[in-house]
Amino acid sequence: MLKVYFAAAMLGDRSNLDDDRKVLFRLKELGYEILTEWVIDEVLDVERGVEPREIFRRDIEMLEACDVVVADISYPSLGVGFEIAYALLRGKPVITFCRKDRIDKTSALLRGIEWNSFELVTYGDVDELVAILDRKLRNLLS
Repeated sequence: MLKVYFAAAMLGDRSNLDDDRKVLFRLKELGYEILTEWVIDEVLDVERGVEPREIFRRDIEMLEACDVVVADISYPSLGVGFEIAYALLRGKPVITFCRKDRIDKTSALLRGIEWNSFELVTYGDVDELVAILDRKLRNLLS
């Protein structure tokens, strides 16, 4: 089973939370192990009193344990940017996704990454996105 580190904006703009929830649940239904289900929680860790160092340690542990990072970059997030960079520098594959109507507002740095282990997918609807992600994740398994 492929272990997926699912990343999405948490403290920033969570306008894509509905899509993120749908994608995460659909990936689970397809048999992928999602290591970071808390990213779609309504109440965040920091709101529950979890210390930043604890969050950092847990997230690094999950980044080390994952086979691939799947990250929503539709809205800016310093944390997601960190997670992407960390994974790439550790040699992990990273698949990012962005709503088509948001691509021009997405980091030019991320849009410009040319490394073979990085992919950026744009999507119009969640069904389309899940089909693309499933195909790319299955390719990693083979």
